[in-house]
Amino acid sequence: MSFLEEIRMSLKSNPNLTDEIRNKLFELIVVFNKKIPDINLSRLNEKLKTVKLGKLSKFERKGTYYYDVFKNEILFSKELESNYDIDHLLTKAILQMSTSTETFTGFNSDDRLRALNLAYTEILANYIVGNEGDSDLEEEMLVTNLLSHIVGKDTMFNSYFTNNGEPIIKAMQDAEVGLI
Repeated sequence: MSFLEEIRMSLKSNPNLTDEIRNKLFELIVVFNKKIPDINLSRLNEKLKTVKLGKLSKFERKGTYYYDVFKNEILFSKELESNYDIDHLLTKAILQMSTSTETFTGFNSDDRLRALNLAYTEILANYIVGNEGDSDLEEEMLVTNLLSHIVGKDTMFNSYFTNNGEPIIKAMQDAEVGLI
């Protein structure tokens, strides 16, 4: 059985998702796998077995979309009814599930990298599926692109998928950016 078929079976076994959501997630995972084929999808496969969808309350200030790494839940706000691209938002969730350590995603191992991590997730989702809607992270993506030239694009990419922010911090210290 191919790994993508294993992912399809994990989605199928998840009682929290509708067939429509299962199919959409699988379609986006196939695109992700084609665009970035060398990424290990084992963590994603495990997360897909239990992931839930939910709603952010209007009092939670987490934006339009939020992936709760502790509860393995993809949350959307009412603002989603505006001009947001659902494929893009779900791709961000797929990226975050793929890099989930149970306490953080991507290179967010150091809280100083939180905004950088969110923006890099947005950039990767843009690369994978594009974005036909609004983005809440335009300025953060601009800064992240500039920083990637300082720390190195490979360093950013490898740090994201190995859950290690230290190489980014070290590269910025070496460049005397003064993060610390």
